[in-house]
Amino acid sequence: MTRKITVLGLLAMMALSANAQQQQPDSVADGKTPARVYFQNGKVHFRSDNGKFHLWLDNRVNLEAAVYSPSESVDGLTSKANKDLENDDTHFRFSNGVIVRRARFGIKAELYNWFAEFDVDFAFNEVELKDMFLGYKFNDHWSAKLGNFKVPMSMERLTSSKYLTMAERPMPVEAFADGRCLGLAGTGWGRGWWASAGVFGRSVDILQKERNRGGDGWAVAGRVAFSPINTSDMTVHIGGYANYRRPAGDGATDHTVLFRTLPESRVDHRRFVQAEVENVDNYTILGWELGFRYDKFLAYGEYVFNTIARHGYENLQRIDLKNATFNGWYAQASYMILGSSRQYSPEDAEFGPMKINRRGGNLEVAARVSNINMNDWHDSRAYITGGKSIAWSGSLNWYPISNVAVGLSYTYVNNDKYADSKGQITCNGRSLKDTRPDGIDFGIFQMRAAVSF
Repeated sequence: MTRKITVLGLLAMMALSANAQQQQPDSVADGKTPARVYFQNGKVHFRSDNGKFHLWLDNRVNLEAAVYSPSESVDGLTSKANKDLENDDTHFRFSNGVIVRRARFGIKAELYNWFAEFDVDFAFNEVELKDMFLGYKFNDHWSAKLGNFKVPMSMERLTSSKYLTMAERPMPVEAFADGRCLGLAGTGWGRGWWASAGVFGRSVDILQKERNRGGDGWAVAGRVAFSPINTSDMTVHIGGYANYRRPAGDGATDHTVLFRTLPESRVDHRRFVQAEVENVDNYTILGWELGFRYDKFLAYGEYVFNTIARHGYENLQRIDLKNATFNGWYAQASYMILGSSRQYSPEDAEFGPMKINRRGGNLEVAARVSNINMNDWHDSRAYITGGKSIAWSGSLNWYPISNVAVGLSYTYVNNDKYADSKGQITCNGRSLKDTRPDGIDFGIFQMRAAVSF
């Protein structure tokens, strides 16, 4: 499928190039075009005098600190050994501390009607490729791009990390809404509507170099949104998205898919809720969005439903199993105590930046509840016990200037007895469902500091 995407992309780009070649560069005799340098919204921009070339930086640094407080003693619990630690005694313990959550370096460019982006992250002492794509703008409302970028799913997933209200995205979005994948997509928007769709392969961070690894899989995804009301004081947002995916094969087993999520905190980096589903033929994810903004008040949420078509084997014979289903939802509300509320971006169909027009910045209070369920009992021959969790969060955020955010938050996570990190957490050698019927519940005190420039 990756080869098909590449061929389609090359054909599309060749057609666009033929159109672009009709536009002659406006430059001086020696081929050089004068340019100027300026700051806008705290970022460095380079723009040619003729307006045909535009290059700017989009960097960000994000620090997070967290302290975990279990509601019951975790003595006697054991965890899978951390291979990065030389002397891990496998005793279960939360990892309180500070992390560099994001350390991003990004460059964006506009060249005539073409646009491009290159973005890498150095957090956790690793180099991770984020956005890397080439696009073409047919006009101010229609565009296409090819490369590695976010799949058009979920308003919260598509919203840039520098505009997130909470420290982390909600659990169902983290688990079911794809992040960045290699693909080709088109996007259009107009008065009161927005739409995007494309075909995608795998994410570049999990592409393997080994031969004989099997296919990379493919997906078709799209998102639509409507804003019947969008004024300076009020916005109503209604949206939905869908993703049909044929998963990748690893050459050893029939298409195994792993769904997992963090408990809305990444400092400990442990995923209690996760399900590994074997023999997956395909899966379909459907999501619905609803948002409302009035003056300084903003509320929005999503519901996500995942249907997994799968099979099994009896006496070496393939048998069809009943579809498994996972689901999740979240609801979030915020109020800007001081300053003006976040604004709705019709070109992205999301709630993004805010205006900082008062000395001392903006002060915001926010709350969220999110729920995810990865337990499935439809077929007694192949139950799935990935776990269920619900989290309540409250946050106080300060934005001294538009490029800086400081937040304090508390989250309480209520896990069921199957939320055992895919069997990696046990109690005296026995499973949690037999020893901790109420699961592992805990509170999280978090602080974040973020800057973009």
